[in-house]
Amino acid sequence: MIARRRWIIAGAVLALLLLLATFPMRLALAWSGATDAGVTAREVRGSIWSGELVEARLGALPLGTVRASLSPLALLGGSVELAFSRTDERLGALAGRLYGSDPRGVSNVSGTTSMAGGLGAVPVDRISFEGATVRFDDAGKCVVAGGRIRLVVSAPIAGLDLSRGLSGPLSCANGRAQAALASQSGMERLTLSFDGSGAYRAQFAINVDRDPAMAAALAALGFKAGSGGFVLATTGRF
Repeated sequence: MIARRRWIIAGAVLALLLLLATFPMRLALAWSGATDAGVTAREVRGSIWSGELVEARLGALPLGTVRASLSPLALLGGSVELAFSRTDERLGALAGRLYGSDPRGVSNVSGTTSMAGGLGAVPVDRISFEGATVRFDDAGKCVVAGGRIRLVVSAPIAGLDLSRGLSGPLSCANGRAQAALASQSGMERLTLSFDGSGAYRAQFAINVDRDPAMAAALAALGFKAGSGGFVLATTGRF
């Protein structure tokens, strides 16, 4: 009798595992609330173990076509834990994990993606992640942040070449995620902060080193003179 019960339990567990292994990724994402976590895609293929998100996006960030898998244990607990990766020769590699709750956000993200629309008046072209982690509680406050990001500004600003980017660490500050970025020379600095809703504030400061021609060029672009050089402040939403 005991042996029979064990076989029944083992059979039920196996059936559950088979069901999870073949469960469509498209349905799992729809039911799990992944859209609320900012995940969208033109098309979703495969199962939760081995899926593909075609032309995926995380908020306003285009991820391209990524391989993806959902954690069954997280789904059974009513939350989202999505591992994603991309090995596109043209776009470059990108990988990380996304969490829909408890707390929501991303972890261990490494790779590069474009930034559609930049940061308002700051013409950021690409963002690179180095082990980046940012997670928010249900109130949208930053609870953990780490790793580094690099923002690449491909278009010259008043003749400055910032194609090597501005980089710096991620941290939590006053309930918001914050990145304090600087160029290699340290003459250009960008402080970016954002909350769990994706609302961001960016302050871009450039030290003109008493160069009147540079000062005039920056003023024409909307920069304001301040104690740390010429500053351009902008807000928006990812």
